[in-house]
Amino acid sequence: MRARLFVVTTLLLAGCKPDLGQPTSLVAERRILAIKSEPAETRPGQNVTYAALVVSPLGTETAPALSWALCMTPKPLDENNVVAAACLDDKGVMAVGGVGPSVSALTPSSACQLFGPDPPPQEPGKPPLRPRDPDVSGGFYQPMRLRDAEVTGFALQRITCNLASAGAEVAIEFGKRYRPNGNPMLLPLGASVGGQAVTATTVQAGHAIDFVASWPAEAVETFPVYDIVTQTLVDHRESMRVSWFASDGKFAHERTGRDENDAATDTSNEWTAPATPGTVHLWTVLRDSRGGVDYASYDVTVMP
Repeated sequence: MRARLFVVTTLLLAGCKPDLGQPTSLVAERRILAIKSEPAETRPGQNVTYAALVVSPLGTETAPALSWALCMTPKPLDENNVVAAACLDDKGVMAVGGVGPSVSALTPSSACQLFGPDPPPQEPGKPPLRPRDPDVSGGFYQPMRLRDAEVTGFALQRITCNLASAGAEVAIEFGKRYRPNGNPMLLPLGASVGGQAVTATTVQAGHAIDFVASWPAEAVETFPVYDIVTQTLVDHRESMRVSWFASDGKFAHERTGRDENDAATDTSNEWTAPATPGTVHLWTVLRDSRGGVDYASYDVTVMP
């Protein structure tokens, strides 16, 4: 995971354009692009298998030697990160499995206390922690850290917890209607030039091509969310987002997708091939709004 802070100074007032660096879609160094868990949502005490997509300008790594650890420290309210800082320096994690591109691990029985709506444990001599707030989809997440000597990443495993702040009648109805999230599925990559379908794996140097990522209609799931204001359950559809990456060339957009009110099952992005012929590695990462993930890798031949 990588966070970038861009400070816009008085140079902007002078009409200068700040250098924001390379786009995140350009894979110019070794990176973790995604972590997929199966199942996509689990209850505390259930087993989950995690797999990482590790890439570099040379392509997809088939067997990265990653170590894995479950974060066991809730994020303090005064920290503005996705996970607690203690989970970055081994103070608040529990190592699981061996070393490799994937691992299986039990979701901690305390996950809904540490990262969910249940009252968290209080340490002696320290102020009590407050329960976590759900995200906009009503979800809570158990962090899993993976790293080697060069890269560090976190998977956020969605966990099924009790419905907080709701009456018994609503909670029972929620239990009947809610279904744990499943991972979405990417269909084979499509491509077109000038509206005409072409082979997605071949393009001329310096030319633009429209890539199309798609998914089955059933991959978009409907789920209830508790509205604390009206104290009712409101149904939502998952939104779908595709992140685009390539070892060369340039995408028009870093991410594309469909919101929950859009029934379309595909999204496109223009990619301009580099001027130099050769092989370009391309990756698509599909995420739904409840934390489900799928990804795909392609090799594109750039012709003279």
